[in-house]
Amino acid sequence: MSAPSYPEELARLIAVLDWAVEAQPEADRIVRLCAAEPADVPVGLARAATRTAYTFVRMARQLEEPVGIPELDGYRTRALGLVRHHAYMLHDYLDLAFNSTLRRRRADPYTAAHGLDRPGADLRALCLEVRAAQHRYAHPG
Repeated sequence: MSAPSYPEELARLIAVLDWAVEAQPEADRIVRLCAAEPADVPVGLARAATRTAYTFVRMARQLEEPVGIPELDGYRTRALGLVRHHAYMLHDYLDLAFNSTLRRRRADPYTAAHGLDRPGADLRALCLEVRAAQHRYAHPG
């Protein structure tokens, strides 16, 4: 078995990060809606939240296996934490919005206003950072 190729593994990581950034607006929208007043939560949101959370779980699976390249494994570890955070937020707020035993009595105004907040921004920044590493690799000097 050959050693992992830095450019190939970097391209795979960028593909997952691009996928995460592409799915993020929907995740943010769902988290904000689930954090709103309980009566304001649309019923069809449960299906969309489940589908979006599963998308982030699939991304996490692709990020779990280290590739043996320290720089890329560092990026993967950071990305894995952020992607899992998104999945957990979706799951937690879906539970709070629809689970009758956990249903909150009032809205979560901070999350309704800020959604995924800092972890969302960190995921987008990581995507840009990894793209910059790819550019540096392709254009040394």
